[in-house]
Amino acid sequence: MNRQQLKARAARDIFRRHREDSLGSYQDASGDPLEGLELVLARDVERVGEDGVLLVDQVQISALVEQLPKVRRDGRFTLDGKSWLVTVPVRNDGVIVTAAVRPA
Repeated sequence: MNRQQLKARAARDIFRRHREDSLGSYQDASGDPLEGLELVLARDVERVGEDGVLLVDQVQISALVEQLPKVRRDGRFTLDGKSWLVTVPVRNDGVIVTAAVRPA
């Protein structure tokens, strides 16, 4: 098993433990919605911005790259009947993709 496969396996285990109880969906302007996504919703997350400034995202949503390869600004997550608009794609390490979101 190579390093990328080990990271993916660890990420799946983390998502099994920390994901929301229900599955969510994602849609952007490029196509049909992706359904049945395991999502992790985190609140009040600190991160370093482009200029080294500390930023606080009120809400971030993360998904496994194997389920959702990329998020786009203005994409929309739906989870537990709530809709979240992507404000900034925060990171994509090839295993987990994370976006800062706000209520839509």
